[in-house]
Amino acid sequence: MMPMRWLLVIACLLLVSCATGSTKPPSVDVTGTWAGEWIGNVGNGYVTMTLRQSSASVTGDISMTGGAGTGGASRITGPVTGDVSGDEVSIRYQGGIVHLTVRGNEMSGDSSAHRWTLKRQ
Repeated sequence: MMPMRWLLVIACLLLVSCATGSTKPPSVDVTGTWAGEWIGNVGNGYVTMTLRQSSASVTGDISMTGGAGTGGASRITGPVTGDVSGDEVSIRYQGGIVHLTVRGNEMSGDSSAHRWTLKRQ
């Protein structure tokens, strides 16, 4: 019975190390106002985010408009939270989560149904 417990302990330790091993210290600062567009399977629209970064944590606000299904009148506004790892930022907002890669004053990436392209204002 003892060897089975050790195997379970080792498996848990490996799982934890894999889950935490992919986080890198931030190499970018996303603080500021970012604006651009999203393109997706429900049309396209505009997005503006005001972000504040503290270490690897991000907070802020988002305003998204657009979408073909609503004649472009759909709007999402509200708070965002996120995390920075290396040059990548993941932002959680009311509509989901977007994973963006930051290159200087531009960032781009994908959410589940949209391609985002933003520039620092």
